[in-house]
Amino acid sequence: MGLIKLFLIGATGYLLAGLYDVAILYDKPLVRKLLYVGFFITAVPYPVIFFTRVSPLPGFAAWIVFPLVIPFALLLVYSVLVEIALHSGSSGKLYQGGTYKISRHPGFIWYTVINMLVSIYYWNYHVTMLFLGLTLCNLVLITVEDRILFPRMFDEYREYRRSTPFIL
Repeated sequence: MGLIKLFLIGATGYLLAGLYDVAILYDKPLVRKLLYVGFFITAVPYPVIFFTRVSPLPGFAAWIVFPLVIPFALLLVYSVLVEIALHSGSSGKLYQGGTYKISRHPGFIWYTVINMLVSIYYWNYHVTMLFLGLTLCNLVLITVEDRILFPRMFDEYREYRRSTPFIL
């Protein structure tokens, strides 16, 4: 599958993820359930790249770079999918603990590191541009969430913005 198609698939996932947030804001539970798939669509380019491309790095270098992706992938899954559900007192309440104390969007940090590592692993301009594009899509999503959606969803979000950095 071409890299442009992979980008379009990933970008579509980010669009659906943004619409998922809008469905939450306007209390549309059925639509929200349908749009939740967007989060998983954003991940589609990764297995496609891993199964269709080979790293040009020498074996020892590949064995150093690739394993570094695993802890950041686990942090990403934890911050975005597990942490809030596990530690948030109630739905509809802004969670400000754990990784969300260091950043309003910790998943973006882990995601960016993963994309940098994968770009190094494949050491290819076109693959790097794909992951840079997906990182920018993620940045657009979290900026819209941070500036428009979350302040409407959570009364305490404006104060949270004053006390916690956007990314770092």
